[in-house]
Amino acid sequence: MNWGHQLKELITLNWREKIISLVLAFLFWFMIKAQDARHVPTYSMPPPARMPVPSSPAPSQLTPVIPAPVQLPSQLEPMLSPPGAATTPPAKPGTAITGASGL
Repeated sequence: MNWGHQLKELITLNWREKIISLVLAFLFWFMIKAQDARHVPTYSMPPPARMPVPSSPAPSQLTPVIPAPVQLPSQLEPMLSPPGAATTPPAKPGTAITGASGL
């Protein structure tokens, strides 16, 4: 067989399926293009805002007022036990460790 005959069979063999696939591909492309054109966001940066420069200092009613410091009581209760204090009960005399605890 020569290449001309192979090309003819390539086009004419299953020609209905090929036309349907081309039509579907065009329709999908058209639908995607329509959706893309509808939702095109504008990516322009807004112009920078100009802040007015105050020519005079802030009015007295706007100056911050720092409240008086809070008075703490002279005697505070400790929240933690002092260093060296035992947190576990003492062992009973005459007992030995029989097994390891942990992992």
